[in-house]
Amino acid sequence: MFRYFPFPTATHFSNRLKTHIQCNNNNKVSDADLASDLATEVAKINTQLVQKEEAMRKGKELLFTELCHYLDMEKEEVKRKWSNLDQEEKWVLIIGFVDEWGINFHPLSARSVRAMIEEYINEKKSSSSSSASELFPGLKRLMGFSENK
Repeated sequence: MFRYFPFPTATHFSNRLKTHIQCNNNNKVSDADLASDLATEVAKINTQLVQKEEAMRKGKELLFTELCHYLDMEKEEVKRKWSNLDQEEKWVLIIGFVDEWGINFHPLSARSVRAMIEEYINEKKSSSSSSASELFPGLKRLMGFSENK
């Protein structure tokens, strides 16, 4: 009768072929190459982060524009009136918007829509300095690269 052992037995390890791993310097990667590869990967991550932030910014802007169309009001007027609404009124407005708008799109919950609208309205209109921030701000200095862009 054949028995299956879920774990390797002692004879399993003793009967295995020995694997010889050579440790020579033929495949040695220099510190500069490693630093360069790391810098490349960090640059990719930073680019993806900037693209994600830009996509979120555009998404919020599109959502706010759709809310303005739904209310048949100009953007500045909606911003002004939004700040005067109490929490209950904001929920009623957003739920009505999502109910009508969601027929075509259905991407978000009322809570997500409200959060994105509030983020859009409260965003500072500063330059893109925050979106250009690096994921690892001191990494270039640590690796010996100039911090100038």
